[in-house]
Amino acid sequence: MKRQALLVGSFVLLAIALAVAAVLWLGGSGLFSRHVPAVMYLTGNVSGLNVGAPVTFRGVPVGRVEAINIEVTRETLEALVQVRMRLDPYGAKVTGTEAGEPLSMMRLVQRGLRAQLVLQSLVTGQKQVELDFAPNTAIVLRGNGEIAEIPALPDRFGALVQQIAELPLSETVQELRTTLQVLHRALDGSTSTLDLTAKQLAATLAEARTTLATTNRSLLLLQARTDTTLAAVTRLADNGNQTLDAARPELQRSLASAREATDAASAALNRINDMLAAGSPTREDLDAALRDLAQAARGMRAYVELLEDQPNAVIFGDRRR
Repeated sequence: MKRQALLVGSFVLLAIALAVAAVLWLGGSGLFSRHVPAVMYLTGNVSGLNVGAPVTFRGVPVGRVEAINIEVTRETLEALVQVRMRLDPYGAKVTGTEAGEPLSMMRLVQRGLRAQLVLQSLVTGQKQVELDFAPNTAIVLRGNGEIAEIPALPDRFGALVQQIAELPLSETVQELRTTLQVLHRALDGSTSTLDLTAKQLAATLAEARTTLATTNRSLLLLQARTDTTLAAVTRLADNGNQTLDAARPELQRSLASAREATDAASAALNRINDMLAAGSPTREDLDAALRDLAQAARGMRAYVELLEDQPNAVIFGDRRR
């Protein structure tokens, strides 16, 4: 009986031990795994960063935040926020090293390993620690060296928040109000101008309608007069055609008579040209007659000159011989 009770008790204790081991294993306890402690110091506000926040390397989880403390320097009263982390060195594999060889934190820091506080969620405002290499940044260590320290980079939004805090918001708001008042006055002036312009446009449109109506009436009257004129021109053309049709026989006879007269005149001119042509008998007779007339005229001129000198030459003859 006692032996059976001992076996049952042993079985119960073994089950409890296995349950505790499973809870510790699933809970991430460090009893069955080796972790590397690390620390970073921040000078700004760490609101949103809580214990248990993830520590990632380029988005890959490599640890978690274990504690957040404040260290104050006695002489300067400078307050630093100490963020202690627990890193899993076996979460990253490094080629070229022996299996199971842990990473040297100091060597990684010298190569440019840095820690930075980043926003984890825009909705909740929670933050996390992001690890990455920034070899061009200076190594600034603030701890005493008991725990491996990772230099911290300023928050990505810290400078922006600082600049926004230093902005002259009151002056800016006042200038904005002044600008809005100027815009309001300008809009009021523009509204008045638009109202006046609208009234002027309405008056102009009314005048344009009146002018269009007058022009329409003038066009209708002009169209009526044009129709009358066209009808009169049409009647005149018809009358002219009728008159031409009636006078066409007479015109044809007159044209025939004029053509005959023209032919007769042309024949007469041809005959005259033939008579007056060089070498024709009529031309020679005409030239002889003209010479005789010229000679008679010379004789007559000489006799007249004689009578002028000697009026009694008719009775006594020429005494100059």
